[in-house]
Amino acid sequence: MATAKREHWGSTWGFIMAAAGSAIGLGNVWRFPYITGMNGGGAFVLVYLGCILLIGLPVMLAEFAMGRASQSDPIGAFKHFSPGSELISKCFSGVGLVLAALIAAFSHNFGLASIVALVSAAVWKWGFAVAGFFCSLVAMLILSYYAVIGGWILIYSWESFSGGLSFTGTAEAENLFVNIATNGWISTIGMLAYMLICGFVCFFGVKKGVELASKIMMPVLFVLILVLVVRSLTLPGANAGVQFFLAPDFNNLSVKGVLEALGHAFYSLSLGMGILITYGSYLPRDRNIFTSSLFVVLCDTLLAILAGLAIFPAVFAMGMSPEQGPSLLFKVLPCTFNSMPGSLGWLWNGMFFILMSLAALTSGISLLECGVSTLTQHTKLQRRPAVIILTVSISLVALLSAFGAASWKYLMPLKNVMERVLGSVKGSFLDELDYICSNWILPLDGLIIALFVGWVWGASKGAKELYTVRQGKDNYNDAKFLRKVFAQNISVTVWTYFVRFIAPLLVLLTFLFSAGIIKF
Repeated sequence: MATAKREHWGSTWGFIMAAAGSAIGLGNVWRFPYITGMNGGGAFVLVYLGCILLIGLPVMLAEFAMGRASQSDPIGAFKHFSPGSELISKCFSGVGLVLAALIAAFSHNFGLASIVALVSAAVWKWGFAVAGFFCSLVAMLILSYYAVIGGWILIYSWESFSGGLSFTGTAEAENLFVNIATNGWISTIGMLAYMLICGFVCFFGVKKGVELASKIMMPVLFVLILVLVVRSLTLPGANAGVQFFLAPDFNNLSVKGVLEALGHAFYSLSLGMGILITYGSYLPRDRNIFTSSLFVVLCDTLLAILAGLAIFPAVFAMGMSPEQGPSLLFKVLPCTFNSMPGSLGWLWNGMFFILMSLAALTSGISLLECGVSTLTQHTKLQRRPAVIILTVSISLVALLSAFGAASWKYLMPLKNVMERVLGSVKGSFLDELDYICSNWILPLDGLIIALFVGWVWGASKGAKELYTVRQGKDNYNDAKFLRKVFAQNISVTVWTYFVRFIAPLLVLLTFLFSAGIIKF
């Protein structure tokens, strides 16, 4: 493990903004509002908030606690807390291999079974430090395709102010998007611009790079979304969009909707990627993890709700059809903003895509920073060479998604390999990579983290890390917030129970649902 002094956040506000930036991403805009409207509106929001408390917050606290207590990257954190756990790791591996066999036997999902078996075998061979490696690896894989989508958003930001989004029909909007997505060279230019910005920020370190950028980007993001919310809500007919998004309808909330809420609560907070472990390791001992985490959750949830209020009242007021994903972002919304009264579509489109650029960049910066932390921790590289190496390496891998975003035309050999491993390939390379990372690897990483903190490191030790703050050189006292809310013993008992039993069970349920093993 590297002996160099670890960088720290300059302020609690900077840490909250950086962590919130990692959590706030495209899913807050193109997925959460839509699944909310389709699953009971306000009823879904209530269930989602419950899921945040049951699964999101406990795992987030676990990751932050691991990072700060170990003062290390994901690999180092797992290694730091796992001495003497060889027997436990072998038992864990055995259970994982049995799970892989059951997945293959009952769902015939051989791709997922292979990943579970691979992770289990690696833990058997090298111990729990492998789990940290997979956290860092999935962060890099996600960044490799996220950079392509982020590049598209940067291109649309430029097009907004240059008159390239002046259409009002969805057919024209679709033509523009198809032209960009199917042209690997255009996608590559956008991707490289995105990666250069992320690399530039990480190049200057934690305080002068990641923290400073987050403290600027996040307030601007919230100001822009508030302006769009006000404009959207003042449109004639906007009430229909508000009703679609937030009117509680428990009759429309199914079991599948509850599991959707569970899944989004997990993915929305950047759990299982190693980002929160990394960011927690930059947190000094005189900062309160618990209250900071509550603010991060609040920012993430608030942005998702504001995004819905900015989008659907405008969509319904302009007579558009609500959708999700790229269709909403790149087709429906540009037409919606162009149809608004006042001939200021270019301005509303520009503001929206700048907002989306900020959301995409803060997430990309956190993903890259996770890799930089791991590389500098386990090699002799300093930060700046590590940033350059990772930025170039991830950009090269991202070329696969840039040229495989819409078809397999340039990647047929890779498609043949993936079909042999996965059994079938339904979407493009970018779609498949996104599906594997989001639905298979992330929940698996989250399950390992919850079980590791609860049963290997020890939930009581993790709880102590959460509710104690260093006031002097060796003096630990209860954080003021927790002392006012509930007694120390109650806080230990509640968090221990959640991280040992409730969170792992719900993460496992989310994993099985996301992988298509549990269906409703």
